[in-house]
Amino acid sequence: MKNLITLYIMMICLFSNETYGQKLNTKNKYQESRHTVQKLNTPTKMWINGGWEIKNDGSRFWRKGHWVFREKTFQEKSKILRLRENNKV
Repeated sequence: MKNLITLYIMMICLFSNETYGQKLNTKNKYQESRHTVQKLNTPTKMWINGGWEIKNDGSRFWRKGHWVFREKTFQEKSKILRLRENNKV
């Protein structure tokens, strides 16, 4: 009888921990995928040093250094996502 009670207690402890662990794992995967998508959708920020630029009328002017934001194309996003997914496995 005592062995049966300890067996039940052990089974309850094992199964309760397992289900709790699965819930944590799925929550972390959801947060990781959401973080990855947010990083993919953010534009790339690049510093461009000064240089000559040509206007539409053909005259040149000097443009100082400035930040440029560039959106990633769908192909670039999918390539980055594929590389991240392969590295996790």
